[in-house]
Amino acid sequence: MSQKNTSSVKQSSQNATAVIPAVDQSLLIRRRLFWMLSIAAFLLFAPTIGHGFVLDDLAVIENNRFVQEGFGGIPDLFSTFYWKGFWDSNAGLYRPLSMIMFAIEWAISPNNPAIHHFINVLLYAFTIGLLFKLLLKILPHYSVWVSFAIVLIFMVHPSHTEVVANIKSRDEILCFLFFLLTFSSLLKARSGKPIDLIKTALLFFACLLSKEAGIMYLPILGLYFWMVKKESIGPVFKKLLPLMGIAIVWLILHQMIIHSDPTPPIQYTYHDNSLVACENGSRYATGIGILGRYLLECIAPFNLSYDYSYNQLPCLNFASGEVIGTLVALVLVVLIILKTRKSKPEIAFGLLFFFISIALVTNIFSLIGATYANRLIYAPSLGIILSLVIGLFTVFKSLQTQKWQSASVLVSLVIGIVFSIQTILRNKAWESNMTLFTADLQNSPNSARVQFNYGVLIMNEAGTDSTANKQQLLLAASSFEKAVFIDSLDANSYTNLGVVKYRLNEFDQSVLYTKKALSLSPNDTSLLGNLGDAYFALKDYEKTIQALKTVTQWKNATSGQHKRYGISLFNLKRYDQSIIAFKKGLQKFPNDIEMASNLGNSYGAAANYEQAGQVFEGLYQKDTLNMNTLRLMLISYEQAGNREKLAQYGPRYK
Repeated sequence: MSQKNTSSVKQSSQNATAVIPAVDQSLLIRRRLFWMLSIAAFLLFAPTIGHGFVLDDLAVIENNRFVQEGFGGIPDLFSTFYWKGFWDSNAGLYRPLSMIMFAIEWAISPNNPAIHHFINVLLYAFTIGLLFKLLLKILPHYSVWVSFAIVLIFMVHPSHTEVVANIKSRDEILCFLFFLLTFSSLLKARSGKPIDLIKTALLFFACLLSKEAGIMYLPILGLYFWMVKKESIGPVFKKLLPLMGIAIVWLILHQMIIHSDPTPPIQYTYHDNSLVACENGSRYATGIGILGRYLLECIAPFNLSYDYSYNQLPCLNFASGEVIGTLVALVLVVLIILKTRKSKPEIAFGLLFFFISIALVTNIFSLIGATYANRLIYAPSLGIILSLVIGLFTVFKSLQTQKWQSASVLVSLVIGIVFSIQTILRNKAWESNMTLFTADLQNSPNSARVQFNYGVLIMNEAGTDSTANKQQLLLAASSFEKAVFIDSLDANSYTNLGVVKYRLNEFDQSVLYTKKALSLSPNDTSLLGNLGDAYFALKDYEKTIQALKTVTQWKNATSGQHKRYGISLFNLKRYDQSIIAFKKGLQKFPNDIEMASNLGNSYGAAANYEQAGQVFEGLYQKDTLNMNTLRLMLISYEQAGNREKLAQYGPRYK
């Protein structure tokens, strides 16, 4: 017996020494994969650090007065609604966390997009590493390669390009990041330890301060503990109680901030969300179609665009193929959930994660400020990827192939490579407004806003020189024409089309489009100025006067508009009125030499030669080398019979 016991001890000792290296090897693999994914995430999006401000970056950073105050703007950012620092559009949003970060970054390096892009990329890399660690905890019965495959595909998903490359989408990154931190903290929280509960609640509060959609993570967390961990409802409710409490605090704060501002809530139009143009039944059908599109984008993220507004995604009805396809997919998803909720609850959880987190932005339950957006599947896509990867590994394992795990990882790597290529290409599109607007002209050709934005970009680049930049102006005109074809009620596109036609010297067309814009937007006073300019170019002075008479009463009337108004009166021989017009213009633009010269000519034409001479004398004293001004002065004084002035200035004329 003695020898047997000794032998057993030796065997046990040998087993123990054999296990330790295996454990160390597993930890080593996990650590290496963690760093590999984190570094890869940073490198994948590192090229965006050199990008500029794009799209809404202008509103939240570049031209946001609170952000530009740096540390001094933090109190305002914390106590006002989301857009307050740029415009008075109270959309009911309160997201101070990302805005405060922008202000701090601005204080460190003003007007430098690189620092903002760097932080975005860094936060994304941190998110990827944290996600990998979290999945290892919530998927303990699965191979480490399952978590690796999920995170890999999520990391390189092309739809996430907008989240990282567009600085404004920091709110998406922070909300999801703090959700992961909340989830991790909740898993570690020790029962009866107040410090753990406070920490978890504060992390969730940060999630909610990042973006309102974070509230949907609350039922997701409860679902995990109930469905995956098999905990009963009572303990789950107790576990989530601190989060519910902090959510109530956040909701009270949110409503106080939104409703304390006198700015009325914004009323969305079909320009913001094309579903506004859909009738009630069609609105719900279109919302279902959008849900199906989000589901499809998680799997096949191609032809991405920064905008899907009117009429890229037209209104649907319940007989539409997209709606029927979505409903069929929903039935299949429900069947999968029912089939896997006990045997493979992680698959069911992943699918429900998607539908719960995407619910608020589908426009089914309530209309939001956008029809559709790639950034909105950032967090929800995790649920679909998780379910598909676990399903993939399960299928290969059921085939009982010898290398089922290697085959699963290989398929995941192929998907990762394909997605990486798409992401790298999409990164380049987000470099600037020029690259983005040009790229997405092909991806969203039926969006009036995409056509309009591209037209504005090209029009501004072309400038006013129609001879040198005719091709660019024609390109801009083509884009605006497409915009009004898509949306015949878009006053802005008609306005810019009128401007482009004016620069192309197509003045009749300029009048036509400007009048159309004015009929759609009668309160836009700038349109009367544009109309007056076009009539003036056509030498229709009567209509010029009709348009510019009102314009010249405004504080923002230009010197050119004052001059064209006065010249039109002059050309119609209404000299007394032209004198009044030019004198009024000079009160606002006292240094405008051309306007003063026109005033002198008007005095002369009205036979008020002495006044004409005085005007030209004043101009000559400012520029004694201007012989033409001297000549006009001498003619005026000669007609007035002012020999003293003739004697004084006559010898100077050569």
